[in-house]
Amino acid sequence: MPEGRQVQQMFSGIAGKYDVLNHVLSGGVDFWWWWRMARVSGARPGARFLDVAAGTGDSSVALARRGAEVVSTDFTHAMLRLGPPKFARKGLQDRIWASTDADAQRLPFHDATFDGITICYGIRNVERRPLAYAEFLRVLRPGGQLTILEFSTPVLPGLKNLYDWYSRRVLPRIGAWISGDASAYAYLPASIRAFPAQAALAGELREAGFSQVCWINLTGGIVALHTGLKEATGE
Repeated sequence: MPEGRQVQQMFSGIAGKYDVLNHVLSGGVDFWWWWRMARVSGARPGARFLDVAAGTGDSSVALARRGAEVVSTDFTHAMLRLGPPKFARKGLQDRIWASTDADAQRLPFHDATFDGITICYGIRNVERRPLAYAEFLRVLRPGGQLTILEFSTPVLPGLKNLYDWYSRRVLPRIGAWISGDASAYAYLPASIRAFPAQAALAGELREAGFSQVCWINLTGGIVALHTGLKEATGE
């Protein structure tokens, strides 16, 4: 995996084309994935959420549409700065705040601040995931939920081979053509293949101290939603 600075540089280089690429490469299914993530997260009016690795803010928009107050943050400033204009266009600027650039491994927030935390397509890029999990637990309020939306391992018969072919042969070419950065879209499928499958990621969350850990496969397991709770009796 590239180091944090390399990941920052890579995402800075494709920030302006990031949304278009997501929609094209997913065939538009990413909109449904955002909707499911927000629904599973428990976002609701009056709840305060931290959206880590929020990128250009589509995940933050999905949470705010369910009434939550959202702190949208990322450690790549070029991505983060694209959020506020989007929030204003959608009339959600009063529910979403683009915070200072923040590394998931060192969050600049007080203990027990948030009712929920989300991280979408970002945990895969964290150098030391156990540090991030510890930070998520720290800033969650007791009883709060972590929700992870991430590319995963397809589970439908035949889909894994088809998706592997698409991610190796098609995705890098389209990504390079639209973004102008071939390395970024060679990194994406490689990072997905190296990432833990559903059960292994759930095991990491349990080991970190989350309870009631479970997951939901979306689109045959191309992506998965993992959730875990911070025990209501502990800090």
